[in-house]
Order: sequence, then structure tokens, then C-alpha cells
Amino acid sequence: MSLWLLQQTLLLSLICSILLLGHSRLQKHLGAHKTYTLWMLLPLLLLSSILVNYVPTQLFPVQSNQIAYYSVQAGKAIKQSESSWYSQALTVIWLIGLSTMSLALWLQGAYLRTLLQTAKKVEGLASYLATYSHEKVHSPMLVGVIHPKIILPTGFVNLSPLQQRAIIEHEQYHHQRLDLSCNLLAYGILAVFWFNPLFWIAYRRFRNDQELACDAKVTATLDTAEKIVYSKLLLAYSQQANHGLLHTHYGNKHILKERIMQMRTHQQGQSGLAVIGLTVALGLSSLLLNQQVLAGDDKNPDIHPVIRIEPAYPAAAVEANQNGFVVMQFDITPTGEVNNVEVIKSSPTAVFDASAIKALKQWRYSESKTGAKGSLVQLDFVVEAPVSNIEKIKVTSK
Repeated sequence: MSLWLLQQTLLLSLICSILLLGHSRLQKHLGAHKTYTLWMLLPLLLLSSILVNYVPTQLFPVQSNQIAYYSVQAGKAIKQSESSWYSQALTVIWLIGLSTMSLALWLQGAYLRTLLQTAKKVEGLASYLATYSHEKVHSPMLVGVIHPKIILPTGFVNLSPLQQRAIIEHEQYHHQRLDLSCNLLAYGILAVFWFNPLFWIAYRRFRNDQELACDAKVTATLDTAEKIVYSKLLLAYSQQANHGLLHTHYGNKHILKERIMQMRTHQQGQSGLAVIGLTVALGLSSLLLNQQVLAGDDKNPDIHPVIRIEPAYPAAAVEANQNGFVVMQFDITPTGEVNNVEVIKSSPTAVFDASAIKALKQWRYSESKTGAKGSLVQLDFVVEAPVSNIEKIKVTSK
């Protein structure tokens, strides 16, 4: 888990840096809508890192007449035993942070449920979503992923029809675009990687881009005078805006200037093909970066392992500084399961056999029509890795 978190935080930090540093240029050339859409790269990259173990690879194929070799190093087990307290402490700290983030989300959900219980329903508005008002709400917001509702300030009824329509359209566009679900997803990623400061900056930029995209949608058909009215509305509601994790925030004083400047320039952005191209390129890059080197089957090049479980190095062998190997023969079923595992050679005899058999039985291969019979694999158990400047030659018999 720790290794996965480290790998993903490095990759996602790179993507966040690109989106943050290039934000102004992206906003200028792509527009608010497409720039906001680019943030979906982060969950897509995470999804690819999870699915990559189930994606067959032919990057490093093994010839059909070769045995598959794998090295099992005791150094990993030694390091794990020496630093177990350290890794356990880091895991506890990470879990505390994750629990705190989860608690904050739950508390806000409880607060919003209490708020809705005392809110008053507002009738007569041109909205397909249920609308309510509450004296504790100082800025319009959309709440509820499953049953969405718009909560308005009590003074909303005193606004002009144009202002009311603009606010309702803004919140309804949040709903149409599933922004609340996106917010939950973004917060979930933040909760997992809470230890990375860059993710907090990216999360805030994501939420701000969300509002910019809604502004662009609402003001697309407004004339200059109507945009001025809309700008004054933003100014009024940004002073005491309700910020939260489970609802949108119409008023946002932190990017007020940026929102008003966007209405003046009204950048529509280029074709969506640019976004699609960038998304595909980064998605493929993530698959390559996350891809593990998997060896092919020795009999059928179309069958390759999708899950490999590394054997545990026997504690007695570690203490005795003992190396060895195990050669096993096995069958692969059409569904990819391993059975009929048999040790055909091992050295020292019976020292590493049990550990090797237990691990191999948990391996899974890609599905095929006929499976494979008599596949061979050799697991080399090495206490210490060879020195890098020593020439290594593999000798095989014909």
C-alpha cells in the first residue's frame, strides 16, 4: 500500500503541476469548460493504476522455448523486518489523516441534513429542482447527490427576475454536469493523498474552475449590461459565501476578479479535440508508467500472467544466509488458474519448495481457449543481489 501511494503521488503530482502551472494558458486556449474537464485526468490515472495489473502486456515477451525466471530477494524481507516499526508508524499516521478527512465529510453531511430540516420551501421559481431558503445560508448552493436541492438566502426573493434566473441556471448547470459527484470524487482523492500539499492546492483550483465553467455557461447569452448585473451579484454573494465539501458555492471571493475578467474576455476555447488528445496521451503514459513487467507463458505466447504473488523468503534461510532455486512445472486452465504444480528440481532440496508452491498456486494468467500444459518457471532465491559491475551470463542447454 505504501509503495502504491508513493508511486501514484509522484505521477499525480506531475499532472497537477502541469495543470496548475499551465492554467492561464489552458484557460485562454481551451476555455473554462474544457480546462475544468481536464481535472478528470486524475481519477482516470488512478483507475489505470488499479486496472494495469489486469491488462495483458507484450512489452517483454518470453520465447516459447524458454523457461520463465523470477528472482526472489531476501533483502526485501530483511528490510521489511528492520523497518517494520517505521512503516507501521507511517501507516497509522496516514490512517489518522484519512479518518479525520472522512469525519469532516460526515460532519458536514450531518450539518446539511439539519439545515434542510429547518429550511423553508420556495415556490414559484422557474427551476426543475426543489428550492429552499434558510436564514443561515448567505450564498446560493446546490446540495444532495441523490436528491438535489437548491438552498437560497432569504433575500433571494427581492432580486430582479434576471438575477434570479441567472442564479437558478448556475446551480442547475452544476446539477446537469454532476458536479456534486465530481466533488465527492475529488475529495476522496484528496483524503487518500492528504499528506501531499500539492493536492490541496489542486483541489482548490478544481473547485474554482468548476465555478468558472458555470459562469461561462450562464453568461454565454448575456449582453454587456446583463453581465454587469451578474458581476454585482457575484460581488454581493462572495462576501459571506458558504464554503463546503458537499455543496457548491456560488459566491467565491478568492477568484472574484478572475470570474469577472472571464466575463469580459469570454474565451470560448478551441475544439474539444485538443482536450481529447491530451487526455488520451496522458492516459496512455500512465498505463506505461504503471505497467509492471510481466513474463509470458513458456508454451503459448498468447497466455501471460496478470497476477504474480512473490514467495516469502523462509526465515531460516535468511538467518543461514542461504541461496537457492526451485524449478516447477504446472498447468494453466482456460480461465487462467494454476494447478498441478510439481517441483521438478530444487536446491537445496525442500528448503524453498513449500514457499514457491504456495505462491505459484496464487498466480493468475490471462484467459484462453485451451490453457497450457507443462509450463515451466524457475524461482531464484537470493539473499543479496549481485554487484552491478559483475558480468552475468546465463548458460542454457539445448
